[in-house]
Amino acid sequence: MMAAPHIAIFGRALAPQAMALAQEAGARVTTTDTYLRGPDLERFMQENNPDAIILRLGEVTEAAMANAPNLRIIAKHGVGYDTIDVAAATRRNILVTIARGANAISVAEHALALILGVARGIAYQDARIRSGHWDKAFFMGSELNGKVLGVVGLGAIGHALARICAALDMAVQVFDPALPQDAPLDYRRVDSLDQLLATSDVVSLHCPLTPATRNMISADKLALMKPGAILVNTARGGLIDLEALADALEGKQIGGAGLDTFPVEPPELSERVRGLSNLVISPHIGASTIEAGQRVGTMVMQQVLDHLAGRDIERAVAVNAIAG
Repeated sequence: MMAAPHIAIFGRALAPQAMALAQEAGARVTTTDTYLRGPDLERFMQENNPDAIILRLGEVTEAAMANAPNLRIIAKHGVGYDTIDVAAATRRNILVTIARGANAISVAEHALALILGVARGIAYQDARIRSGHWDKAFFMGSELNGKVLGVVGLGAIGHALARICAALDMAVQVFDPALPQDAPLDYRRVDSLDQLLATSDVVSLHCPLTPATRNMISADKLALMKPGAILVNTARGGLIDLEALADALEGKQIGGAGLDTFPVEPPELSERVRGLSNLVISPHIGASTIEAGQRVGTMVMQQVLDHLAGRDIERAVAVNAIAG
């Protein structure tokens, strides 16, 4: 009789529907409830030797994989997989999957919330009122109606945000070098990131973190943006040079920024960054809704259970190709 598969969730338990799938399959589930890194991560893997990992928090390194010879699949609870050593997983014949499209609406809505939060100074004014101030006579926000939204990366999330903002009568333009030139598009396509930055009132990032995109928003790129422009990042923290952004915000070179992701998480923000009144930040919660949690959780749990049972996985959700 085969032993029950052991699934490790890096982070808290999944949505109840997803956990019910594991229970029905007779799987044993272990949660970490926090970030695991370095020796703590390797020790956990050695002691637990899971058959599968569902990654909500932290990372999966090659050293971690080496301490878990039973590991057969790593499923990302989301779409960004830069915290997984995919090359190492492929060498070890470990499948890596993502929850493609399952959290798109939630992340797009959060991006819009950050845009509105910056444009109307909501977080700053909330803090001012709580500390005894009333700035009605001094603060002026900006409308989104009639403004130009620049979307960097037109995947499922970028598409969702574009649709929402088009309904607000924003003009939408897109830069995505991975998009085929003959792909039908409801929005204006621009040929370069520079062009998009220079002609957009709001820029929202929705692209993966790769060696080519790391720090793609640098001091030089920020200098191209319109005075008063808003930059929002709900994708991966490493896309933006955070110190360069702080300089641009501090000097009022751009109007403001909204960040849901950071180069290192949890972030260690400098006093200068924490004090920026034109910066709205949140703790990587773009996908943290009840609805997205249900969709993503059930999707990745089903991927894990299918792979462990020898059933085929949809190619669109597989990051790598492995033997067998």
